[in-house]
Amino acid sequence: MQSATEKAKSIFEFTATDLNGNEVQLERYRGSVCLIVNFSTKDATFDKVLSLLTPLYRKYHNDTRKDLNVLFFPCFQFGAKESTDEMVQRFESATGGSIGEIFAEIEVNGSKAPGLYRYLKAKKPGNCGGFVNSNFTLFLTDRQGVPVERLNAGIHPYTLEDMIENLLR
Repeated sequence: MQSATEKAKSIFEFTATDLNGNEVQLERYRGSVCLIVNFSTKDATFDKVLSLLTPLYRKYHNDTRKDLNVLFFPCFQFGAKESTDEMVQRFESATGGSIGEIFAEIEVNGSKAPGLYRYLKAKKPGNCGGFVNSNFTLFLTDRQGVPVERLNAGIHPYTLEDMIENLLR
């Protein structure tokens, strides 16, 4: 018998918990391309990834368009834990404002991984056999919420922008 995760057709069938403990229906992102990212602000790659994502987010999500959403999931399976306040402050100082939504802490691997991450890893297992091996694994979904790419933090900004542009056509 298939689980709900295996039957899911898109990320829009899932919810995620925000920093205030509220359940957020991912359906709200329908019609936009999404980047789903696990992170830790204490990870050495944090500044590099934000310098990659900030200009893209600002280009595709502003007053006139909402074509890109970035969903950030704190994950401390790969490093030091931090408080919510520390995390939010670090994001704001690194980006000069919001560049997406930060959700509540999750585990991306193991039995506690939420349905969303089990779904993403099943659809785009990568070279680790469905295991996320570090922070800043990026899952790119199309406007219908279907995962189309699994990327690492080392992706070139122009390559990522080209992928987003192709999905917006």
